[in-house]
Amino acid sequence: MRKCFFSLFIALISLSTFAQEVGYIGRSPRAQLMGDAYTAIADDEYTLFYNPAALGRNKGVSFTPLAFNVGGSNIIDDPDKFKDFPKSDPAAIANRILNYPVSIQASTFPGLKMATFGFNLFASSKTNMVLRNAIHPILDVDYRYDRGFIAGFAYNVGSGAYSSRINKRSSKTKINSGKRLSIGIAVKHVGREGMADQYDLFGTTLLNKINSGNTDINDLKKALGYSKGKAWGVDLGAEYAYSSGRSLFTAGVSILDVGTTRFTKTEGIGEVPDQDMTVNTGVAYKQDFGLFDYTLSADIRPLTSTIDISRKFHFGTELSLPLVSLNAGWSEGYLSYGGSLKLWPVKLTAGFYGVEVGSKFREQEAKRFVVYLSLFDFSFDI
Repeated sequence: MRKCFFSLFIALISLSTFAQEVGYIGRSPRAQLMGDAYTAIADDEYTLFYNPAALGRNKGVSFTPLAFNVGGSNIIDDPDKFKDFPKSDPAAIANRILNYPVSIQASTFPGLKMATFGFNLFASSKTNMVLRNAIHPILDVDYRYDRGFIAGFAYNVGSGAYSSRINKRSSKTKINSGKRLSIGIAVKHVGREGMADQYDLFGTTLLNKINSGNTDINDLKKALGYSKGKAWGVDLGAEYAYSSGRSLFTAGVSILDVGTTRFTKTEGIGEVPDQDMTVNTGVAYKQDFGLFDYTLSADIRPLTSTIDISRKFHFGTELSLPLVSLNAGWSEGYLSYGGSLKLWPVKLTAGFYGVEVGSKFREQEAKRFVVYLSLFDFSFDI
């Protein structure tokens, strides 16, 4: 019994899952609260992870030196599941978390944008897990720890629909009138540690390793196929923008990880999970009334995935005031909501969203939260 419990404990703290969840290297917390309908917006520090062509609207310098993002399962929505949680009965533990999507995520994405050039460093750990089948427990796993950098550039045709600050003391921007077509490209280098598979919770793989007397977590992970690798990847994008008066319309398309980013293994016995190619499209409409502005957005993505077509629709909205922004969205059939507080030197974003972790539309929702803190970011025109 103690060995079975140890197996479950190791799985819980070391692994991650959801074979049916669409995976990306970086996601903007603001975007997640807008249903991740962001391909035609992508105007924050996560631009390069959505559409490198969106760099074309930038005419200044912005720097995000300290940015921290944490998230995970929204246990607040189901507190009874973790009330009086069993501590020593593996069967009771397994029954309590059966079919419950567990997620823990932490990342940092410091970045610089200078005119139509952008650069980000990144480090992101994603641990998701779900235990299925009460009779014969199976653990679905998809663990990824990514570190690297990405650099991108956009080329503009036309000089309209770019953003600039209202004045030197304001962080609020305005969009000039006109038309613009931007073509963007980004190159990234990624070091990945990870594993993605299904495991028999009480099978011989884990128990034989434990019976050998070696209970080192790293050795256990390697026995389950944990590996490391490195890869180069390329992203492409295009954006069309039209601005007139108070209104801005944008349409964007991006191809992330062109041809699929495949990793060369440097350590381990398993295969390092690839970063699949995704083709994404989106439109957005914004109206700025000075004291406030609002944005509506919609994405259809990823077009290349075999998931149900209903899961490819994403919708978002934002109401922005001088210090506060409110967000809401709809992604893969699930709602998201939250907001941001901007009071220099602090920018804080927090909220809740849902992710589909099954294979069909609205089959199984993983309810999650996100908290993002950025310190001492600044921008100015050039």
